[in-house]
Amino acid sequence: MNRSFLFIAMFFALIVPSQSPAAGAIHIYVGAPGRNKVPIAIPKAASGHPRAAEFYEVVSRDLRLSGWFELLDPAAFIEPIGTGIRPGQFKYEDWDVPGAVALAKMALEQKSDGQIRAEVWVYDVPGRRRLGATALTVSASSWRSLAHRLANEIIYQITGQKGPFNTRFSYARRTKTGKEIGIVDFDGYGQKGITSNGSINIKPIWGPKGKALSFTSYREGNPDLYVADLVAGKIRRVSNRMGINIGGAWNPDGSQMALTLSPDGNPDIYTIDPVSGRKIKRLTSSPGIDVAPSWSPDGRRIVYVSERSGGAQIYTMNPDGSGVKRVTFQGSFNTDPVWSPNGNKIAFVGRNGGRFDVFVVNIDGTGMMRLTQDMGDNEDPSWSPDGNYIAFSSTRTGSAEIWMTTVDGHHQVQLTKGGGYLNPNWSPSLEW
Repeated sequence: MNRSFLFIAMFFALIVPSQSPAAGAIHIYVGAPGRNKVPIAIPKAASGHPRAAEFYEVVSRDLRLSGWFELLDPAAFIEPIGTGIRPGQFKYEDWDVPGAVALAKMALEQKSDGQIRAEVWVYDVPGRRRLGATALTVSASSWRSLAHRLANEIIYQITGQKGPFNTRFSYARRTKTGKEIGIVDFDGYGQKGITSNGSINIKPIWGPKGKALSFTSYREGNPDLYVADLVAGKIRRVSNRMGINIGGAWNPDGSQMALTLSPDGNPDIYTIDPVSGRKIKRLTSSPGIDVAPSWSPDGRRIVYVSERSGGAQIYTMNPDGSGVKRVTFQGSFNTDPVWSPNGNKIAFVGRNGGRFDVFVVNIDGTGMMRLTQDMGDNEDPSWSPDGNYIAFSSTRTGSAEIWMTTVDGHHQVQLTKGGGYLNPNWSPSLEW
């Protein structure tokens, strides 16, 4: 064993008690995704299934996108093809050679009833121990979802944290006649249109259970607020008051929705009932505009944008409009704030030198960090459910695509292709 491998093994293979409820579970301690990536070996799944190669590519791409891992080159693997995946069926020494710290061995099987069964065993190579294993069975048409679930399981067994692959993005996408709302899987596949009215539809926001989307549409000529029931496949108009009806951000339990209305011409933030559309309370009444509300994860505060100080800045307030606090003081145009899932940070967009970039700041205004710079326009940030990532729309490749970054900005990857993707909003973890 060479000295460089010994250093890697000593750095990564620190076994600590799991934070999961599973008694006695262990993980490889790696901190957070983006910087110190775990060298992982993923041999191709033991299978004669016709989807085996595609299945392997989906799992591998997921793990690359996650930022947790450095995937080792299969050309360096010395283990004979067809070696077993369970403890005692292979030699750990074979995985010392390519420098693996983690090892994920998979099997894929076609069942007689047409379903697909996948099995994954995850190992700590330097520690010579099994970290965990799971087996899942799904319908043949759900093979891609199955691959995502296995990638999630690999991340969990190694890090103790849930992966992001059982999530989707909602988005507004440019068309020849306007913009339409759609949803897409985490990795940019499985697109599904939600609207097709040939008008301008913008700012889709997920409901707290991931079964509904709010969005603003000009389909009737006015910017009205709609809600799409993704399970029933129905769309209903919730607010069509004169002026703008935009925002549609649910509170955590789904009982209220914060949005911007302008019945008297000046945009202010209100709360409404998300079912009936009944107005609950007006929260702001400053001379400048007040827009883009986002709830804290505990529902006790709302972050928003206000021009009350002369330029667009980020503020927070209580859900009744009291207790206003200013968060940002740098720059003259800060917008699109979103609260992190753990409640201690806010992501937002700032304009600097004519370009838009994504920033993160503590809720008290300290510790501001810039995540993007000199890479086109970067807008509409949205947090992953676990708080490890931020998605946003970026024009760095020419046309707007959905990109993702770790919260320190060190790992940034493109998720969609084809261009025109705006207003990405990250779903909760989904079970449907």
